[in-house]
Amino acid sequence: MEGVWVGTVRMVSSGEQVRTQVARGGALIQEIELTFTVSYQDQEVFIGESSIANAPDLQTVPVWGSIRSTGKEGVFVTAHGGRGNIWFTTPSQFEFCYANQTPKWMSSYCAVLEKQSDQ
Repeated sequence: MEGVWVGTVRMVSSGEQVRTQVARGGALIQEIELTFTVSYQDQEVFIGESSIANAPDLQTVPVWGSIRSTGKEGVFVTAHGGRGNIWFTTPSQFEFCYANQTPKWMSSYCAVLEKQSDQ
């Protein structure tokens, strides 16, 4: 799994970071370019980071995860408290869904990511 994975996703978000873009209590749906980098894997566990190319106000976020014994599914958490699931479709592609909620921000998206390079 080590390497750089990229894809375009449609994200729904609401809260402080998008409050100037939507009506109070509303949500913003936007297309984003996502990079998911796995820098280290030791058997079923991995560490890495996630970043959004076209959202400079959002920083790179550390990610920790594990893969089921089948090698077909996994889970991960982020330093922001978000949680996600991973489903491997091929050795160079996986789908994942992610959700995060804090007192000031919430977001959710699913994506299909393609492996761009090995780490």
